[in-house]
Amino acid sequence: MRPIDEVDVAILRVVEGLRTAFEWVPMSSVAEKLPYPRIEVERRAKFLERAELVKYRYVGHYREFALMILEKGFDTLALWDFKRHGVLEEVGDTIGEGKEAEIVIAKSPSGEPVVIKFHRYWAREFRHIRKSLSYAAVIVRGQELNLEDSKIDVPRAKAQVEMRALEAAYKAGVSVPEPLGVNRHAVAMRMVEGDEPETPAPKLSDVRLRNPREAFEQIVSDMETLVREAGFIHGDLNEYNILIDREGALYYIDFPQAVPVSYEEAQVILERDLENIFSYFRRRYRILDAPSPLQLAEEWLFGD
Repeated sequence: MRPIDEVDVAILRVVEGLRTAFEWVPMSSVAEKLPYPRIEVERRAKFLERAELVKYRYVGHYREFALMILEKGFDTLALWDFKRHGVLEEVGDTIGEGKEAEIVIAKSPSGEPVVIKFHRYWAREFRHIRKSLSYAAVIVRGQELNLEDSKIDVPRAKAQVEMRALEAAYKAGVSVPEPLGVNRHAVAMRMVEGDEPETPAPKLSDVRLRNPREAFEQIVSDMETLVREAGFIHGDLNEYNILIDREGALYYIDFPQAVPVSYEEAQVILERDLENIFSYFRRRYRILDAPSPLQLAEEWLFGD
C-alpha cells in the first residue's frame, strides 16, 4: 500500500471538520471543499478505507456515498501535523497500548527519541465521567470550554490537560518528560531513556531501589513542588507512573487526570495521591513513618 500523501490528508481534514455537522459526511460535501475532481476524491476515499483511516459506504438518505473518520485517521492527522511543525521526523513502533492510551516511539528531526501518546475514547469512562474523581480533569476542561458532558471530546480534552500539566511541572522544575507539543488527542514528549539508548526507562514498580528512603523523600518533595509551584495535583500518582532513568533520576508521567489546585475536590485527590505513594513504600520497603496525607495536603494547599 502506498504512503499517505498531502491529498489524502486534505480529504481527512475536511471529513474531520465536517464531523460535527454529519455523522456520515456526504461525498458531495467533501468534494465541494477540495480543489480536486470528484472522481479523484472518490478514488482516494476508497484507498483511505482500505488503509482503515475512514469508513466509506453508501448512505440511503443522502443517496450517495459518505465517509466517517476513524481513530487511525485522527492519529494520521496528528502525526502529519507533528512532522510539519518539526516535532518528529519518523515514526516507530507501538510500545504500549491500553484501553485509554497508545504509546508510540518516534524520532525528532535531530534524531532524538520522542514518545507520542495517543489518548483514546473509552466508552465506560465517558458514561461514568460525572461519577468518578478519576476524570475530574476532563470535567474541569469541559467547564473551561463551556461544554456539556455529552459534547466533550474526551481524548482531546485529556491530551490538553496532560500537556498543560506537563508544561507547568517542567517550568516549575519537576522532573517530567520535556513536553514538545499537543495535537488533537496526541501529546509529544521527549523520551526518558533507560539503560539502553532509545529504550524507555523502567517504572518504579519494576526496580528494586538501593536507597528507598532517599527516593521516597524526593517523591514527596516533588509532589509539594508540583502543588505549590506548578499549581497542579497529579491525580493518579503511583509506582506505575514514575520512571527511573539510567542515572537513577525519578521522572513523573501520565498527567491526563491532573487537576488545578483550585479544583473543589483538590484536597481529596491530593490525599489519595499521597496515600498511594505512602502505601507503596510501606508495603515494598517498610517505610512506616510517613506523615499524614491529610496534614500534608492541608499544609500544601492552604498553608503559607
